[in-house]
Amino acid sequence: MTALATLTIQEFCEKAKNPSFPDELEQRYAEVFEQSPLSPQEKSSWTHSLPALAALLESQRINGHILLEYPMPLGTRRADCVLIGADADDNTHILIIELKQWSQGSISLSKSDEPRSLTVHAQPPYSTEHPCDQAQVYMTALEHMLDFGSHQPVMHAMAYLHNYREVEDDLLRSHPFASHLQNALLLTLNQGQEAAASVLGQLQQPSSLLPFLCNPVLHYSDAFIANFSDKLNCSALFEPSAEQEQTFRKILSVLDDTKHRSCVVIKGIVGTGKTVLAMMLIRHLMQQRKNPKYYVISAAIKDCLRALDFSAGGPASTKYLIVDEAHRLNGKFLAQLFKNKQLIVFFIDDNQWLQPNENCRSADLSAAAQKEGMQLIQHTLSVQLRCRGADNYIAWVDRFLNHGKLDTLKPDTDFEVQLVDNPQQMENLLRQRAQGNTSCRMVAGYCWDWSTIHSPPGEGHDIEIEDWTARWNQYSAYADWNQRPGFHTEVGAIYTVQGFEYDYVGVIIGPDLIHTSNGLRVRPSYQKYKPLQDSLDRPEISIPQRKQEFAKAVRNIYYVLLTRAKKGVFIYATNPELRNTLQKLKTLEPT
Repeated sequence: MTALATLTIQEFCEKAKNPSFPDELEQRYAEVFEQSPLSPQEKSSWTHSLPALAALLESQRINGHILLEYPMPLGTRRADCVLIGADADDNTHILIIELKQWSQGSISLSKSDEPRSLTVHAQPPYSTEHPCDQAQVYMTALEHMLDFGSHQPVMHAMAYLHNYREVEDDLLRSHPFASHLQNALLLTLNQGQEAAASVLGQLQQPSSLLPFLCNPVLHYSDAFIANFSDKLNCSALFEPSAEQEQTFRKILSVLDDTKHRSCVVIKGIVGTGKTVLAMMLIRHLMQQRKNPKYYVISAAIKDCLRALDFSAGGPASTKYLIVDEAHRLNGKFLAQLFKNKQLIVFFIDDNQWLQPNENCRSADLSAAAQKEGMQLIQHTLSVQLRCRGADNYIAWVDRFLNHGKLDTLKPDTDFEVQLVDNPQQMENLLRQRAQGNTSCRMVAGYCWDWSTIHSPPGEGHDIEIEDWTARWNQYSAYADWNQRPGFHTEVGAIYTVQGFEYDYVGVIIGPDLIHTSNGLRVRPSYQKYKPLQDSLDRPEISIPQRKQEFAKAVRNIYYVLLTRAKKGVFIYATNPELRNTLQKLKTLEPT
């Protein structure tokens, strides 16, 4: 875990005056962050923001060190810069600074029921959190995840908007962002100078704790561990079933076996609590100071853990790796995951892969473990925990999508299933169920273009079915979409919802899945996900195999969408023949 550059503050101020400094950083970037390509926007930010930061630091006559592009302990994000120095009493102060080039008028409040984000009017426009929130996230990560031995450095966070001039009742200091301003300083052209000078003034000499930042050791605080389960909006996750407890103990039995490296493969269909068990195991490993890493491909799950910077892809290495949704891996990368691992645990459902290049199966994991010389432990979770134990419904979905059998569904007592005549009826039912903290969501197959991908929330629509319209969930706002209680008007696609559950779910089966006289059929031309479409053009695979894998991927997508609910599901099929065939469901409400 290395910063892009570590310099004394005086060295930085001199280098930042040189126009060639961004080129120097770019050259080093390829060596330090070889797996993360440098974007033009990042280099542009160095060119414009670093000289402004240097001018600020020179004006304060401070002493200490600066670390540029400092990686968070876990995760993929980096703080723009971290300052470290000591005061006259030799107390260490660490200041995390988030740099922005925004000017007044270039941002607006995102249109949302609970506005907590900003829209930046760039080309194209994008949504982002308040810069003080970003700085605070980084400060929290360093405070609660790095081991400073017996020392307790004082942590500070600041957002520096060097081009921004505040106006009266400025947006950045408005009510929606009050909590961010309590925990981080906001410095602009005309506000915050006194507070910033007070913090910077603490950096009077170099700190002996610099090595703790340059060569960090992870150590999760009690507060971090206590907060962990909330980040997936699933506090109930840590109420394990008897089967989960048994499996958990089975994993722990090899945890302290230092003579053997171990690979554990946990298999289970949707709703059997794989992610629950993964979270339990991660929390236990943190408590044991094993410093686990959680690897998951899902961007939605990563976003929910963003505030902790505890997710896949980070630069920190570990001997203890938890891999969730292993069915979404590409098998050729397995060897990289096994490297230098004392314990690696995979959670997998061989029927939940979503595109052909997600070709890792439980048999591949077993073969890889044996090749690595690791002892292999396998276990299958079988008890259905989601859908209120709606075994009849889960089995019906399996017959419907995996075997093409549309037969009568025997209703489960506590689980509601309804076929609706149109999306508006579905929306009305979900709004009626959305009382208190009840979560209600609409999801759909990806059969409509994402034309609102760069539009502010609430503007435009993507899905149009007769006179009903809706938009896909806001780009990169997965955490808000998944965690907000009540009904959400935006529709979620497969990569937003996989790995999550809600009380009630409305599922729109798009025109990519139809019913004909020959049974259930997939229509590739209606599928809008480009990587899946591109899979039909692989020359190394026969055409029949390509079509077969494509059809299976589409069926898997609907299998996931139809199994997200805990209390009830409402189903609408755009294809009239499929809708008519499903009419038998209309009276199958719980008795």
